[in-house]
Amino acid sequence: MSQEPNIKIPFQESNSEISMPVPRRMPSRPAETVMPDYEQYGNVGPDSGFAMKIVNKDSVLWSSHPKKKLVSTIIVNLILFRAAHFGRAPTTSDFHLVLGLLRITEDNTGELTDAVLDICSKEKMQGAHLSKVFNFLT
Repeated sequence: MSQEPNIKIPFQESNSEISMPVPRRMPSRPAETVMPDYEQYGNVGPDSGFAMKIVNKDSVLWSSHPKKKLVSTIIVNLILFRAAHFGRAPTTSDFHLVLGLLRITEDNTGELTDAVLDICSKEKMQGAHLSKVFNFLT
């Protein structure tokens, strides 16, 4: 809401304005979990969209495949499955492990055959049954 030009508001009249300087850094970091009684602890990382960024960066490996979007979705879901199991954010090592287990190379989609892709396309979370076939939690 704009202010009337003829009305001057004194500096401390508003409740939202304070006279102290704005702190540059919070002394306590509530997003950081460092309690040793947890089995796993550390800093909170990027969100799940980071898995999509990792996969999109190297999606040229399967860019010639007719179902390239489905292949990308399956790999993202498997990366997120692995990261969620360990209670952390997705990393590039998750991506490389998924590519290695599925044997995806520049000229071959490896274990993602047409039959497997048909099964994955009918799943609600595409690629979920692959988590039972392969051990992505190594």
